[in-house]
Amino acid sequence: MRYDDRLATVLRLTPVGPNVARIQFRQLLDLLGTRPVDDQGEMLDHAYLRLAELGAKLPAADRTSILRGAGLRLRSPRLVGTLAAGEPQVAQAALQAAQLTDEQWLDLIPALPAQVRPLLRQRDDLGTRVEGLLDR
Repeated sequence: MRYDDRLATVLRLTPVGPNVARIQFRQLLDLLGTRPVDDQGEMLDHAYLRLAELGAKLPAADRTSILRGAGLRLRSPRLVGTLAAGEPQVAQAALQAAQLTDEQWLDLIPALPAQVRPLLRQRDDLGTRVEGLLDR
């Protein structure tokens, strides 16, 4: 059995200063972005709280730049939804970086803020059912 304590390790660190905050924000995006969809628990909730705290400290331009960075894996509908509720430029970067299935998009789109749904039109990889939902 393999034990993955990466999330606990990141959460133990205190983000002191903007550089550490940026690093921890990126680490949390990576870790939360690849968690199983049905994952839940106190540590996961704590990680989302820390992500929000870090997001409040970092300018939107920094968060956008991190989201547009190479190698980011946003495969969690919860994380994409959380990021899409932020500033328009952050929401756009998150929606463009997201790697969700059509079923996940179909579940997520109704929960997205109405003003960010049109941003999905910039993607060329959405299935016909997802596009149909956006048309409605």
